[in-house]
Amino acid sequence: MKKEFVLQLVENSASSIFSREDVIKLINSVEGGGRVITTNDIERAIDRVINWAGDNESDVVDFDSVEFELSYDNRLEVSNVPLQLENLREALENNFMDFGEAVEEDDLVELERVDEERDDE
Repeated sequence: MKKEFVLQLVENSASSIFSREDVIKLINSVEGGGRVITTNDIERAIDRVINWAGDNESDVVDFDSVEFELSYDNRLEVSNVPLQLENLREALENNFMDFGEAVEEDDLVELERVDEERDDE
């Protein structure tokens, strides 16, 4: 949805507990949605997860549950290597959730500015 379209909807809507003017000020105060995540940010986060996985193999692979099979020529073959997906999920969250948290903090600062402007009026 475009900002101009939302503003038009607000201007033509019935009043609610928030005045139309307050809603329009809030919409106008929003600029671009916060922090821009670059490809360098994503690369760094991926590198951190890969490095963590390399340094913590026992937290990634469930070595107690690895399955083996004996092949037709008496060779031992690995048939299944279970991963500890919760640990991988946690590593990913630890690195990628920072992007969302930075935006939320910026949003809080922006909302504080809007409240201060309202108090000044």
